[in-house]
Amino acid sequence: MSPRLMEIERKAIRLPARERELLAERLIQSAEDAPLTEIEKAWVDEAERRFAAYRRGERKGIPATRAIRKIREEMGWQG
Repeated sequence: MSPRLMEIERKAIRLPARERELLAERLIQSAEDAPLTEIEKAWVDEAERRFAAYRRGERKGIPATRAIRKIREEMGWQG
């Protein structure tokens, strides 16, 4: 994190809770309005291809609990 960003964070943390919430909302909104990077676009395209294949019956889904467990195992997380 850059020194400038660290200073902004230090000041933001000192704001009252409601002002921090409003700031967070504005920051999130500004990030959502930003154009996607090429990598993000590629991931969106891949997700849409996979979902379309699932809808056509070409791919099967797996329960979320199994998917999350597998991700945690692959990342070495316990619990």
